[in-house]
Amino acid sequence: MISYFRSILPSRLILLILLFLGLQASLLLAGTPATAPELLHMLVGERMANGFALYRQIYDDTAPLSALVYWLTDLLAGRSFLTYRVVALALLLLQALLFNITLNRHSVYAGKNFLPALLYLTLGSLSFEFSMLTPLLIGNTFLILSLPYIITVSREGLDNNRLFIGGFMLGLAALSYLPLALFLMVGTFAVIFFASSTFRSFLLMLCGFAFPYAVLGTYYLYTNSLTEFLTLHLLQPWRLEVGFILAPADLVKLMALPALVLLISLMSTLSLPQRLVFQVKFQQVMWVWLVISLVVIFTRHDISAGTFVLLLPPIAYFSEFFFTSRRKTWLLNLIFLLVLAGVLVLRYRQLPGLNWLIKVDESPLVLPAPPETGIKNTTVLVLGNDISYYTYNRPVTPYLNWQLAQRHFAHLSEYQAVFDIYQNFQLEQPAYIVDKVNLMPHLQYKLPAVFGKYKPTGSDGIYQRVR
Repeated sequence: MISYFRSILPSRLILLILLFLGLQASLLLAGTPATAPELLHMLVGERMANGFALYRQIYDDTAPLSALVYWLTDLLAGRSFLTYRVVALALLLLQALLFNITLNRHSVYAGKNFLPALLYLTLGSLSFEFSMLTPLLIGNTFLILSLPYIITVSREGLDNNRLFIGGFMLGLAALSYLPLALFLMVGTFAVIFFASSTFRSFLLMLCGFAFPYAVLGTYYLYTNSLTEFLTLHLLQPWRLEVGFILAPADLVKLMALPALVLLISLMSTLSLPQRLVFQVKFQQVMWVWLVISLVVIFTRHDISAGTFVLLLPPIAYFSEFFFTSRRKTWLLNLIFLLVLAGVLVLRYRQLPGLNWLIKVDESPLVLPAPPETGIKNTTVLVLGNDISYYTYNRPVTPYLNWQLAQRHFAHLSEYQAVFDIYQNFQLEQPAYIVDKVNLMPHLQYKLPAVFGKYKPTGSDGIYQRVR
């Protein structure tokens, strides 16, 4: 199989796409569990599709470009987990092909082949989290798009626009998920390695990076939302609170296979024969890419399997050196088949007969079923972290993300916070309020004109508007 993909004939590309669809299609048809992060993204897109402005009328720290994708997806299909998964798989396939095309076009290896895309898509099928439409996956697409522009061998007055475009793509990646701005370091090292006029080239790339932010900042300035944009996008993600959604032991089980592939691939680079200067410099850029990816991953407050999508490009790049080494062909094919079998076992472990091999608790990600309260197809506000009540209902008021809603609800002793809550409820009032933190008595005392309209129902913590 490895020998088959050492060519760039169209038949190889067709088989590569069919292999990827074969790894993914059965789970899409059988259904995969809905997750709480996906529902939150859908709610953001739904609110935007209903005409509400991000940050000003929707309190959430989703990056602007990712929110735009969720908005367009909602316009296309509404709340559809299947649509979100299909869009995510399309992005994953696009990333693999674009990355492989970049490597072949710039003659990064001794020969042209589809091996990087093969490993990218195979390891990208390891977990259903890689097929979730997350801001990180969206941003990773722009990182790959920036690669052919930042490795340009620029000369004074020639091809300078390519560095601007490269910086622009990095800016779009940061607008999809802000910590990806750290990949500006990858661009910086690429300029050092490839550009003839380092300082001028770096400034040009930096201008490209800043351009989308300047445009977006101007928009928020004229819509009186600049303060919210600065608070919820530029400042909120830099909390540097490392935390795990999945247990570290479960993450080790899932990531052991790609870590092993990366390790043997890195060891193979030590025995490389002398190569072209461009190829050596490109490898140095990918080393920086690998380090920055690890920094972004392990400084997040919600580390999970899907976070490691950033490692797919460097793993795909370095793995080519192992699978084109002078080792016997049958051994390389056997190793790849073992990797493929490992991916299948990990991905399909929930099927009968496979779960006993490896057990990973993914319940922290899975969206719990909403309680049987009879509240459906209406408007709801949840005071607390349980967003399962939104599964069959529409959220109203800006308080979609409970952690960010604490700027008001955690400061009820302050006049400004109470006034802001009052203002927000003048625009929208939910039919039901689900109080998971026992705040309603306090709110009814502070704002009787708003919350005095709600009376307890038969279900604990649920209030219904009666007038």
